[in-house]
Amino acid sequence: MDLSQFLISSNPKVFLAPNTSDQDLVYRAKGRLVENGLRQEVIEVNYDMQQLSPGDLYVSYDPPDLVVRTVYEKKPSGIVKMKSVAMIKL
Repeated sequence: MDLSQFLISSNPKVFLAPNTSDQDLVYRAKGRLVENGLRQEVIEVNYDMQQLSPGDLYVSYDPPDLVVRTVYEKKPSGIVKMKSVAMIKL
């Protein structure tokens, strides 16, 4: 699956929230995201969803998969609305 199609903002962010301190898992997750069309330089480990904007991606680790969600709306109250767009085997 080509995840780059979901990066619609001009300065896209991809937040990887692995929920683990296992650096090997983080390294493998970043590699799988790059294999699926994302650029290495836009992927960052970050859990702060408040920094996301519509068009950005939020990737979480739900063993044994990575769940990729795209942000489609950010409410004035700060609520970030996302929908799942892909599951990637890690």
